[in-house]
Amino acid sequence: MKQSTKTNKLNTSYPLAELHSHLGTSVNPRVLWEIAHDRGIKLPKRDYHEFKQYILLSLDHKMALNDYFDQVYHPILDPLTSGTHAVEQATYQTIAGAYRSNNVTLIELRNNLIKHSGGEAYDLDHTALAMLRGMERALLAYGGISAGLVFSMAREFSLELNTHIVNKAIKYRKRGVVGIDVAGPADPGFKFKDYEQLFNKAREAGLGITVHSGEQKDANDMWEALEYAKPDRIGHGILAAYDNDLMDEIIKRDVLLEVCPMSNLVTKAVKDIDEMRTIIRTFIDKGVKFSINTDWPVVIEGCQLQSQYQFLIDNDILSESELETCNSNAFQATFISNPGGLDAYL
Repeated sequence: MKQSTKTNKLNTSYPLAELHSHLGTSVNPRVLWEIAHDRGIKLPKRDYHEFKQYILLSLDHKMALNDYFDQVYHPILDPLTSGTHAVEQATYQTIAGAYRSNNVTLIELRNNLIKHSGGEAYDLDHTALAMLRGMERALLAYGGISAGLVFSMAREFSLELNTHIVNKAIKYRKRGVVGIDVAGPADPGFKFKDYEQLFNKAREAGLGITVHSGEQKDANDMWEALEYAKPDRIGHGILAAYDNDLMDEIIKRDVLLEVCPMSNLVTKAVKDIDEMRTIIRTFIDKGVKFSINTDWPVVIEGCQLQSQYQFLIDNDILSESELETCNSNAFQATFISNPGGLDAYL
């Protein structure tokens, strides 16, 4: 089915909440370009417009998730948003930009400390504090925002490396780190069972738990995640729509799915708009709670929240009232315990 050409303008003047956005894919290409030239980082393209076209995805320019990881995300975006200066600048620009352009008044921004520290080039505490400074600058500049950071573990990392990430999340919990995550491509060595104690430690420290799962078939470990991670939320989770028992369990545990429609379309996690409609309507009919999120709000064309809401309306995927419910779900499921801008952490 071709994308709809409807032009009914959706009212998204109300405040929006964003629960699933990654630092490396949330930074405007202009900012990435400036970071590269400030630091002398060699880019695959010497012309800005060619560079922008190279890193951006759209419904007309799709790329399989793992291909994008291998060709763009890890070799280009991670280095450009690594190091204290870049991390602080990227965090500030992402949070401030979401508020200015999309009226996002609550945002959780996630990253992997090690990947944004240039491997071992930068100290993890310096990277964590740089991200927190960027968040605090945005909260100070724009008093209408509430924000929190989520530190992501990686499936391809060892338990030891991921433990360092969780320990840093706990260390800076009172400063503005609100949760932990598991992300990255499928890895045969990763088992949620091995992380049960680490998830319990994070939960006991007051952190929220979210995990990427059910986005692609090779990373569809939602049953295992539910048993051992006991997450409050699951990132993506779209494959649950094909398992009635799994949806029943998600409802029973009151787990929110962080659905990212545009991201799943352009990375080929779903075949087309028709399949995305089927997935989301299945969740609606079944009573599975979910929110709408960007995942990669800037590197995907039309992925920012207001544009994505309009896309879902135009293609008869969700009604305006259903979108308002999704937005309300996000506000209710946030890990930010006391939304209120900078004052929440003072």
